[in-house]
Amino acid sequence: MQVDRSGIAVRTVTASAGGVRSPLGRAMWIYLAITIALTAVYVFVPGSNVITWTLIVLASLTAFTVGIVRNKPRRRRPWALLAAGYVMFAVGTVVALVAVPPGQFPSIADLVFLGASLPLLLAGLHGLTRSGARFLDRAGVLDAVILTIAGGFLAWTFLINPFLQEPTLGPLEKAVSIAYPLTDVLTLAILARLGLAAARNTSLVALLTSGAALLTADVLYGLSRLEEIWQLGGPMDLGWLVFYIAGGAAALHPSMIRATEPQVLTSTQVSLRRGVLTVASLLAPAALLVQALRGPVLDGVVIAIVSAALILLALARMSAVANNLRQALARERELREACEALLISTDTDEAEAVLRRAIGRMLPADAEHRVVLKLRQDQAAEPAEIASALSNLTAGLELRYVVTLPADVAEPLAAFELALHCRLAVGTSWIGDLFVGADEPALIGLQEAVPVLAGQAATMIDRIRLGREISHRDSQAYFRTLVLNATEVIAIVGEDNRITYVSPAADSVVGTANLVGRDILDLIDEGQRDEVRDQLDAARNGSATEGLNLWRVRRVDGTLVYAEAVIGDMRREPGVNGLVVTLRDVTERRRLEQELIARAYVDPLTGLGNRLQFQDDVAAAITEPRSGVCGVMIINVDGFRVVNDTMGHEVGDELLIAVAKRLSGVLAGRGRVARLGADEFGAVVADAPDVAHVEQLADEVVGLYADAFQVGGSLVTAHLRAGVATTADASTAKELLGQADVALDSVPASGGARWRRYEASLHAEVLDRMQLRTDLDRAFSEKSFQLNYQPIVELSNGRTVGFEALLRWPHPTRGMVSPATFIPLAEESGLIVDLGAWVLRTAVATAAQWQRVQPVDTPYVSVNVSVRQFRSPEFVDQVFAELALSGLPPHLLTLEITESLLLGEHEQIHADIARLRQAGIKISIDDFGTGYSSLSYLHRVPVDTLKLDKSFVDTITTSQQQLDLVRGIIQLAGTLTLDVVAEGIETADEHRLLLEAGCGLGQGYLFDRPMTEAAATQLVTDGE
Repeated sequence: MQVDRSGIAVRTVTASAGGVRSPLGRAMWIYLAITIALTAVYVFVPGSNVITWTLIVLASLTAFTVGIVRNKPRRRRPWALLAAGYVMFAVGTVVALVAVPPGQFPSIADLVFLGASLPLLLAGLHGLTRSGARFLDRAGVLDAVILTIAGGFLAWTFLINPFLQEPTLGPLEKAVSIAYPLTDVLTLAILARLGLAAARNTSLVALLTSGAALLTADVLYGLSRLEEIWQLGGPMDLGWLVFYIAGGAAALHPSMIRATEPQVLTSTQVSLRRGVLTVASLLAPAALLVQALRGPVLDGVVIAIVSAALILLALARMSAVANNLRQALARERELREACEALLISTDTDEAEAVLRRAIGRMLPADAEHRVVLKLRQDQAAEPAEIASALSNLTAGLELRYVVTLPADVAEPLAAFELALHCRLAVGTSWIGDLFVGADEPALIGLQEAVPVLAGQAATMIDRIRLGREISHRDSQAYFRTLVLNATEVIAIVGEDNRITYVSPAADSVVGTANLVGRDILDLIDEGQRDEVRDQLDAARNGSATEGLNLWRVRRVDGTLVYAEAVIGDMRREPGVNGLVVTLRDVTERRRLEQELIARAYVDPLTGLGNRLQFQDDVAAAITEPRSGVCGVMIINVDGFRVVNDTMGHEVGDELLIAVAKRLSGVLAGRGRVARLGADEFGAVVADAPDVAHVEQLADEVVGLYADAFQVGGSLVTAHLRAGVATTADASTAKELLGQADVALDSVPASGGARWRRYEASLHAEVLDRMQLRTDLDRAFSEKSFQLNYQPIVELSNGRTVGFEALLRWPHPTRGMVSPATFIPLAEESGLIVDLGAWVLRTAVATAAQWQRVQPVDTPYVSVNVSVRQFRSPEFVDQVFAELALSGLPPHLLTLEITESLLLGEHEQIHADIARLRQAGIKISIDDFGTGYSSLSYLHRVPVDTLKLDKSFVDTITTSQQQLDLVRGIIQLAGTLTLDVVAEGIETADEHRLLLEAGCGLGQGYLFDRPMTEAAATQLVTDGE
């Protein structure tokens, strides 16, 4: 079973397809055994007629269903109509037995037979004659008409005329009585067309048997009605039983698919046709003789008309035979001329041209056709069936669907549904295959001539190849003497790029000298094959450039060899007849060259260009004339130093390599990437259509942080910042680089992936940033900072169990400055350590006051600690000192740290956390899952609480995947006996989903906004 391009299932069956195959083969035998046994019971056990008839009908209909479903014929509609006809025939029989009184004629049963069953049967049989591959010639049509007239004559003589002459029948009874033989004549006509024109097979024989049984039973039924001797269970019922059984067998047998498949016509079918037609032509004279011997001739007029019609049809048949003979003689003449032309052919192209011309002449003048000759390159010995196939000219000849042929054959034949396929072979040597595409009648006409023509062509092509091989071997001996001891590889390449000779030096360069017959492109690295193919073609057409070509050659062991290649066109030289390719191994020389270049221009860690290469790239991009815009990006990896310090230099190097790969991937084909040093990269976009294109690339570059980097066994999120400059604002390389640096400095070091393109206003922004840093120092010295407190509540009942201390900066002129703005500045200046100490001192003192006003169930205070502050040597002692000074119990203090602090193997960090927890202070992981995520530290470093970042909470109501992720984090925390605090809860739905997921604590605007110290103290005092 194959599927054509339109998606229609196509089953191909060759002319030799035959017998019953398992498992339907076994089903066929079981079906016949059951139905024959039931038939025997029907005959010999009269009392069981109804039951056995019912079982036979059910078995037949089951066979139809199984056969259509399992065999999958090319067209199912005719078989479905036949099955429906059999069903309605059974329905009519049931109606006759159940609803019609004995002796009533006509009845409703006749309406079912004539109005439903017989039309469906006729439609199904007609569909088979239209959908199957038939021998569509004029003689076939005449033969079917002759057989139909003979059958119609018998029906008139024995059934139709007697019914018309019967005085006891009324008009309706006569009409119904005549309708049966008339439909039988139509059935006979279709069966004759099907039986005489279609290819013979087991299913067709069973179908014809079923039709013949139906006709026989109908004739006997009509005769018995005339004699008034018909009764249920009589011998004539066997005809209808055979009708059911043979019909089911026809559908069940695997060969049923051949009723709608293309086949070639065999001589056996022609001989059988002649025998049947001879008998049919003698029926009218025989009837005349019988009536003359018995008495007066009653049907003389009808006999005369039928005889005249048969004589005229016979004359037309002789004319068709004469026409076929003329065509056969013409084909024979064309075959003789083609064989003579093949004898003088000197190459395979000439032989192929003779084949095409001969086939075209043997087809009708207006017949559209295509011929494809596919020759094999190697004639290895084939199985013995090829030799035996040659003994029969049509053996191996088959009609095939074009869509089932190989792609290179099907493409030129795509305009046709069918193609005649004939194998070209000499002895046990398979030369090739011949395919002829045309309409089905034209292909049938070629079935005898094509094997003869193909056999002659195979012989001549084999002779041409043998002569060429002898000449080829002579030329090889000549060249072997010249190049046997050459150190360079010398190879001769044919028109198809296959190697016809190679010198022994190939063994040292390629790894083997056994390369004859291989395509030279197979030796070339896959990425350079198109380039080498173009060079070979250029050498053939005389457009090759002078000089050496550098080829990347793959040795048989997979290693890459660089070779200088020289191509010479010696196709006209005697004994060569090809391109001469000389290869010299320059791998070592190229390695030394590349090593020198790498040391000067390549970053050894990432393999990218270094700062020197980047500067050259920028200079080249801005000096070369281009129609577009040149853009430069300076890219910084935020947090690289944290990874380097916490996880080690090896992990830091892995992060840089991973970033380099992603940058190279996103800019591949659109720009060049270089590493400028440390955590800084540069990119050059040489010829962008416009500034917007450069900005789009910047978006893609800084968006690379979205997927975490897998380094050192951990997932690390690295945020990228980029400064962008273009030739729209700069005219020199120096200006471009300077403007990109200014743009980078204007991008904040936190807040996710961001970039800025240089504008004149950026200078003002840089100045403003410097002023804000000065104001930050002044604000700290003047104690202008404030602490707000946001309640942390139990999600189950809303009770406040703690507060998170949040730093606020009310600027005298700017208003409230966002922590996202001034915290990075404090980190950069180092002020974060002193500022964090003030936050800790203030928050602990406030919490101590809460403990004094509310000694029972006092809420704890949670304080954020930066990485730099925690790493300060006096931090742990400072925490203990503040607790002692304020009198706050340690369990009422929670320190929130970031994930980056826990990464790496820093024993001092782990020891400090252990001291704090041993004293009763709780440790919380802030913004869990958004930073340098790694699950391993949760096992190495004990903590108490995970704070689920607001970015997770915001999406749980709209994303099932995000909700499942949050549930997983909560379950993980539960496994590790950790509390979970969800941040940023703003809606009741978020509250409900988190509570259902098992989250115990939360904070957000749904419960309370951050409040002043006084408001928080009042909340604690009120006991809320």
